[in-house]
Amino acid sequence: MKVCVIGLGYIGFPTACVVARAGHDVLGIDVNSDLIDKLNNGGLHIVNENGLAEIAREAFLSRHLRVSRCPEPADVFILAVPTPCWRIPDSVEAAAAKKEVAATVQDSGPAADALGQCRAPGEASNGNLRFGADLTYVEQAARDIAPYLRSGNLVILESTVSPGTTNVLVREVLEAGSGLICGRDFYLAHAPERVLPGRILEEITKNDRIIGGVNEESTERAIAFYRTFVHGDVVGTDATTAELVKLMENTFRDVNIALANEFALICEELGVNVFEAIALANRHPRVKILKPGPGVGGHCIAVDPYFIVEAVPERARLISLARQINSSMPHHVLGLVRDAAQRAREAGAAIEKVAALGASYKPDVGDERESPALEVASLLTAEGYSVSIHDPYVRRFSQTPLTDVLSGADLLVLLTDHQVYRSELTPNGVRKLMRRNFIVDTRGFFDGEWDKVGFDVVRLGVGRLAHT
Repeated sequence: MKVCVIGLGYIGFPTACVVARAGHDVLGIDVNSDLIDKLNNGGLHIVNENGLAEIAREAFLSRHLRVSRCPEPADVFILAVPTPCWRIPDSVEAAAAKKEVAATVQDSGPAADALGQCRAPGEASNGNLRFGADLTYVEQAARDIAPYLRSGNLVILESTVSPGTTNVLVREVLEAGSGLICGRDFYLAHAPERVLPGRILEEITKNDRIIGGVNEESTERAIAFYRTFVHGDVVGTDATTAELVKLMENTFRDVNIALANEFALICEELGVNVFEAIALANRHPRVKILKPGPGVGGHCIAVDPYFIVEAVPERARLISLARQINSSMPHHVLGLVRDAAQRAREAGAAIEKVAALGASYKPDVGDERESPALEVASLLTAEGYSVSIHDPYVRRFSQTPLTDVLSGADLLVLLTDHQVYRSELTPNGVRKLMRRNFIVDTRGFFDGEWDKVGFDVVRLGVGRLAHT
């Protein structure tokens, strides 16, 4: 079977490799000419992804995988392009911006009108910003493949989208560009990806997949295709339900993280150690509270809830509030740094150089998309501090040795609790490197041994009266 994968990013390229390994002839498409050249020359743009280099090399050598900038006719088209989030000021400018965006879409027809709330900035509000799903890349990908559609083809949208996108926007763009009728001449389904960075290849094949077609035949054909390379259960539903399922999964995580972060803020006020309290609460067999931190990152969890809020803002009050709580955490961390700076002034010292440890949004991966760690670093720089960042998994922050980042620092801010830091950071070793003895811990990383050797540790979620 000939398969054309549109978009060779974090999801599209691993998917293309897995589908090629299953014996399909795969053409990967991306508009980035440099990326295509790099792949054709044996390079790889995704690092720290277990097994990807090996499976990619095998796919290219077997000639089951090719890459190009231009689509070709195929039996199956997979759209795996980004769906970023709009961010514009929450003001009268929002309406003007929305109108302007709608006007730039050429010949969108009824689909653009029907999905106006999804295509342009929507009603999801957070502070003084509005957020919404930007479906520009999805629409363009559908336009790009429409001329190549033939009777019997299957189109699968894997990108995370607002509810209704597959059955309205994508469907009408494909029909308009191909002259074919969806559900009769060609088939269309949504199959949201559900993978974890660092384990993408494993999860593409082993996780259960939810497949939602625009009609029953579309669902059945898409299920049959995914069963050629997915070992988990492949479960069918309709397209809009499949779209919402993905958003619900990530919103569930976001809301629960917000609860943990709110507990952290409460504990700071009450003089309690939130990490101790959570550990004790989790001894209950039906309680599993997550850990608080400096915010929520990753392309999915920090973004997807807005797609629900945008669609039904009047019903998504809890979801919206959770987003506000999690989005506020980097600023709260800035407040903790200010507390540390005040303590330094009281001790007759000044904090100038900050060592920020961790840039990725979660431990032991190199994914820095929507990372709250980077937002904190940016806030500290804007505050006037000289900030040096270290992350062993993010290439641009791994070149400088950890010891050099710590050397002469006045303040250490722990933002991502990579496992490697547990072995490389020791109280006495770090004390010898730093100029001052101040730490801000956003992850419950530093135990009481650090206080014993003279560090002044400001801890997220730990009130001044709490024992550490």
